[in-house]
Amino acid sequence: MPTSTDDAAQPASPVYLSAPKTPTILPDSRWDVATKRTVLVIMLVVGVGIFWISRPVLTLLIIGGIVAYLLNPIVDLCERLRIPRSVSTIVLYLLLLVALILTPVLLLPVLLTQLSSLSFNVPYTANLFVGWMQRTVANLPPSVEILGFRFDLTGFYQSFQASINQDLTRQWLPTPQDILSYINQAIGTATSVLSTSVSVGFSVVGGVFAVLFFFFVLFFISLYLTKDAPKIRAYVEGLFPRAYQSELGDLFARIGHIWQAFFRGQIILSTSVGVSTWLALTLAGMPGALILALLAGALEIIPNLGPIIAMIPAVIVALIQGSDSLTISNFNFALLTVGIYFIIQQFENNLLVPRIIGNSVNLHPVVVICGVVIGANLAGVMGAFLAAPVIASLRMLGAYIYNKLIDNPVALEPPPQESRDTFYRRIVRGDDHVISAAEMTVTIETEESQGTTPDKSMPLTERHNNGAVKEQMPAPIHDDPLPQLADDPVPVEITKPATD
Repeated sequence: MPTSTDDAAQPASPVYLSAPKTPTILPDSRWDVATKRTVLVIMLVVGVGIFWISRPVLTLLIIGGIVAYLLNPIVDLCERLRIPRSVSTIVLYLLLLVALILTPVLLLPVLLTQLSSLSFNVPYTANLFVGWMQRTVANLPPSVEILGFRFDLTGFYQSFQASINQDLTRQWLPTPQDILSYINQAIGTATSVLSTSVSVGFSVVGGVFAVLFFFFVLFFISLYLTKDAPKIRAYVEGLFPRAYQSELGDLFARIGHIWQAFFRGQIILSTSVGVSTWLALTLAGMPGALILALLAGALEIIPNLGPIIAMIPAVIVALIQGSDSLTISNFNFALLTVGIYFIIQQFENNLLVPRIIGNSVNLHPVVVICGVVIGANLAGVMGAFLAAPVIASLRMLGAYIYNKLIDNPVALEPPPQESRDTFYRRIVRGDDHVISAAEMTVTIETEESQGTTPDKSMPLTERHNNGAVKEQMPAPIHDDPLPQLADDPVPVEITKPATD
């Protein structure tokens, strides 16, 4: 079909996709200050509501987070050794599962043997107690003089001895009539026990499955938290504006230092206190020394109050059973037990705690005790255990907020820690001065810019001190800082003070 000349003269224009329009934010669409505050309050209320609804899961998340936090350094080390993080995490948790299964299997026979040695003869102990009370009252003076007035205590002593003979002896030594009444009550309740045995059995089975399900969920929560720890860390850091990431990173590093020192210290302290308690009680002839030592190591997680609570059952065992190897009275053996626990506690507070935990927590004992009581009231044993690091972290966070409110500068350096290289040079090689990593980098860059050929056999410390760098560098953070280098070509000499 022929086309017109006009159509032939006009070439077909290509069709182009239109460029996407850049979205513009209208001034009217911006939120004012009141709207932002309202949304913030709503978000806080919703967050508190979600937190309140999620209370049954919080225990699992907290315990799983603690387990993942403790195992994360091992997984990081395996990752630096070119082992995939997923593989190292799975292998580590399988080993942990095997250890959790084998530990009670191996310890159960020993614990049963220790429990069999704790034979409490209640009537005999009651008779000893009553006899001791009677002898103590008989040795008291018949009268006392207070402010010139004499008071006769003979009648009080007689009534007190009568109450001891009647009430205490009757309480601990039941008469045949009491025994018959107990038997009749037992026969009466036996029928009800038999009728409800099936329901009790189902409840026991349900409780066992609930415990197994709890550990199953806890196992996988901690496993995934350990495996995805770098992603979680990067996600949390990305939530904050870039301008605040450096100082918030410093804040998180300091809080992390508190928790690392606390958990590392608690593991070492519990192990050392448990082992030392077991050795001391075994040498003293304490019945059930292993059980009491395990109790002392476990209660070490409760700051300040745990050792006192662990000492109470040991003193009771010493008063009731006495020593198996020492020929002393039960009362003197109880005093010896108190002395053993006191010495171990002083050894822990004055030698172990300053070197293991140091000043990371740095809380007054009164604050720790109040925090333990409040934490135990709110969250039980877990609250008492985590009271000290939580208070220390809140103190660090409060100091940061206070400095921001009064426009004080916030320190951006991480907490000073002596690196392995510094430790090696200071302790093993005995160098007087150890340059920091930043000074090492500046030394190498300056040597390259000057075109000098450095002596690779000479350590960086000697190359730095011999004047290889002639520029001003920032002072290091460690205790023996390098003096500022001058701008002239005269090298700086570091001389040792003369010793007598």
